[in-house]
Amino acid sequence: NTMNSFFNTKPSLKFGLLSGLLLVLNEVIINTTTQTNPYIGERDSIFSYIGLLIPVVVIAIAISFIQKHAAIEGFGQLIKFGLIIGLLTAAVYIAYSLLFIYSIEPSTLAEFEQMNRERSIASGQFKNEEDLNNAIQLSRNAFLPGTILFSIAINLFIGFVTSVITALFIRNK
Repeated sequence: NTMNSFFNTKPSLKFGLLSGLLLVLNEVIINTTTQTNPYIGERDSIFSYIGLLIPVVVIAIAISFIQKHAAIEGFGQLIKFGLIIGLLTAAVYIAYSLLFIYSIEPSTLAEFEQMNRERSIASGQFKNEEDLNNAIQLSRNAFLPGTILFSIAINLFIGFVTSVITALFIRNK
């Protein structure tokens, strides 16, 4: 049974990479179908929701898999497993984000800055050019760390919640 031996070697690694790659595939689909840069503007397509569901589904499957095939008994172990998958999902996604922002779509930061500038001017909260430029620079500097931290946070959160719910569900079966 090759499928089992595939997942038995470091299942968290495999499921984490699987989740991350599916997420990246989803991003590529968003980018291709909407012809918009997914890092700029609103994300209101169905794919944005699918992007949130991917790690949930993968982690739920992973935990029921690990419960059946590995000697993980403790509740804490299952949670840890879910968190590792969440973290790996984030890592793959962040790698793709960096690739996208710096090489696939190098105009991302400039577009982000432009959109930000237009929004800030429209809001009318800046008295002078200098304040405006400082605010724009600040948000430009925060763009990447923000993207990275948000990705880690949301995927750890999803990993935690999903593994708790799945673990409870499986144990009460």
